[in-house]
Amino acid sequence: MFLVSIVSMKGKKKVKELSYKGYIIEAASQQLLNDKRWTIDIHIWKHRGDSSTQRKFSASNTFDNKEEAIQHCFNLGKQIIDGQVENCTIADL
Repeated sequence: MFLVSIVSMKGKKKVKELSYKGYIIEAASQQLLNDKRWTIDIHIWKHRGDSSTQRKFSASNTFDNKEEAIQHCFNLGKQIIDGQVENCTIADL
């Protein structure tokens, strides 16, 4: 089961999160100024008791709309957690 939530941060900015295999994938897609396309930027969090650690990842792909970019953020995060992305690890989180 996946948990998706919308969290309000810094005014009206919305960040989407997905819970996956004990980690939180935070989609932090940004719109590029030059061509108005959306980026793939994520933070993967691991919460343990009173502490949390995170690692940031990004990809060079861009998308026409924010919703599509967010879905690809979640897909990349799941692939990283599953160990399917070369040179991207969360083993030490």
